[in-house]
Amino acid sequence: MQGLLNEAQDYRDRMVEWRRNIHSCPETGFHLPKTSAMVAGVLEKLGFQVRTGFAESAVLGILETGRPGNTIAVRADMDALGMQDEKDVPYRSVRDGVCHACGHDVHTALLLGLASYLSEHRDQIPGGCVKLIFQPAEEGPAPGGAKLIVDSGVLDGVDAIFGAHCQPQYPAGVMGCRYGSFFASGDFFEVKLKGTGCHAASPHKGKDLISIAMEMIRAIQNIGSREIPPMKTAVISVCSINAGVLSTKNVLPSELTFGGTYRAHDAQVRDYIAGRLEQIVRDVSRMNGITCEFEDSFAFPSFANDRDITDTIYQSAAEVLGQDKVMMRPEPEMGSEDFAWYTRKYKGAFFFIEPPYSVVGVG
Repeated sequence: MQGLLNEAQDYRDRMVEWRRNIHSCPETGFHLPKTSAMVAGVLEKLGFQVRTGFAESAVLGILETGRPGNTIAVRADMDALGMQDEKDVPYRSVRDGVCHACGHDVHTALLLGLASYLSEHRDQIPGGCVKLIFQPAEEGPAPGGAKLIVDSGVLDGVDAIFGAHCQPQYPAGVMGCRYGSFFASGDFFEVKLKGTGCHAASPHKGKDLISIAMEMIRAIQNIGSREIPPMKTAVISVCSINAGVLSTKNVLPSELTFGGTYRAHDAQVRDYIAGRLEQIVRDVSRMNGITCEFEDSFAFPSFANDRDITDTIYQSAAEVLGQDKVMMRPEPEMGSEDFAWYTRKYKGAFFFIEPPYSVVGVG
């Protein structure tokens, strides 16, 4: 299969150009007008049927062989992150505070490369139909673009769906896959506390929301270490806390917010954490005579790779790349991926890739 790898190099320059164009003009969430227009334009030139106007800015490319066979879908995400691009390169992000820091520009360029290959080799496809899905909002807002795409019905009839993500922990040119459980569910929570502020010299005249929040956070951390069965996996992290003004060091604040995320592979564990978080926050608030608001945003469910689809990925990768370039991951991820929404309706599998830097011009 070395010939296939050599053939893929013919698409290198155009993939580099696509990736750098996307990287220089990143867009976030569901609002991806320039990225979607570029993708749709490329697919149309390649002779794909193109569908837009669903799931906000999603794009679907359809290649019909006209021969009987399975319908296969491949997904790439297109959205960027709200981060500053600090690189000094010609294709640096032109948008302040927005950057492709997670590799979705690479994913999109690679899927367009696949579209190019399929278009030029359509007579060699055994049969059936290929659907290439370019998705917005993998990074949110919840519930992400995948759920809207599934709900739209554009993928109805798909026999298998494939997804991949760059993984810089691997050496370039290596891919990783896994049978069974892969990604955890993802929830985000937010707590708002309100009480009576006062001078720090007279704490008895108010409510010390900072101490109360610390009490809540300590109890929340005990959920994972003392309430979840040891053989179950879960992570609960408080990632932000905001109260008072740093320059004012003698006033106890009247409002405080903190928030974070929790992840689990087991749906019952996820539900238990959700219930306990709210119970802790409300009980501690009541005990201390303050008011609270609790919000839990369920983003993505957990998911497991289908065994048959994973077999296809593993065997194909070993044949094309060589057995030494394919890693079987020993443990699932505690991160979450909205690809999970696809696997609730279709047979699918996800894998990690680290393309050779020469292929997509990463930098």
